[in-house]
Amino acid sequence: MKTFVTVAETANLTKASELLFLSQPAVSAQIKALESELGVALFQRTARGMTLTVAGQALKQDALRALAAAKGVLSRARSFRVGISGECRIGTISEPVILRLGELLSELTKAHPNLSLRLSQSISGIVVENLLEGRLHGGFVIGEVDDSRIASISVHTITLRVVAPFAWRERVLDADWGDIAGHPWIGMPAKCSFQRTTANLFARHGLRPRIIVEADQESTVRQMVASGLGLALMREDVALDAEAKREVAIWPKGMESGTLNFIYLKSETNSPIIPALCDGVRKVWKLAEQPST
Repeated sequence: MKTFVTVAETANLTKASELLFLSQPAVSAQIKALESELGVALFQRTARGMTLTVAGQALKQDALRALAAAKGVLSRARSFRVGISGECRIGTISEPVILRLGELLSELTKAHPNLSLRLSQSISGIVVENLLEGRLHGGFVIGEVDDSRIASISVHTITLRVVAPFAWRERVLDADWGDIAGHPWIGMPAKCSFQRTTANLFARHGLRPRIIVEADQESTVRQMVASGLGLALMREDVALDAEAKREVAIWPKGMESGTLNFIYLKSETNSPIIPALCDGVRKVWKLAEQPST
């Protein structure tokens, strides 16, 4: 399965053989043996390389989960001998301060000195995808995740505010929802929780914001609003700081709440890394021991 996944990700037998420290005929033989055992073709062999078939694409995800589970068994067995070790991959969003990331990493390295920590910065939707594909052990997202395979720990409530360029202050302070929707808006990618929240916020009023540009970083959105490009949804702590510096004006009628969650796969709870991560999150956020949702 490791050979299958490596070939799938490189789409090239030569590159895969180099990564696996095997000869190209050995890699090819393993793929043929796996296809024979499974009874399906996993790849289409072309002059440009190896392309996954429909069956191969579906089975790749299963293979990733199987490899992760196998690593979990080995890691758990090793933890009984020398403590938790290996690589722990955590998906992050937003800014490190709001995640208390420094405190979490400090707690984990202190409790598990043999654990190697690796961070992957993205947005909520990508964190969920990477978790399901076995690329992460856990991660932070804003908003609830409606997937029975995922467990979550609610760590903090986040308030979001509608902001406009400070120069537009008089224009927007007494505006209604229709006026606000008519102004140019700075959106975020579809997989970002802020974008879903913005859409839901306007949908409740039967409106859609006029999005003229998208950005995937909060700092970039702040700069765009401050430069007079348009309105946006912004974390309240960031909005208050920006307003104090006369960069933005907070619209008093636009407010929404969301939850910062730490998520992980239910199927990975037997891996020693997952309990260590959850314990670290609960300790840093001073959360009582309670079942995860």
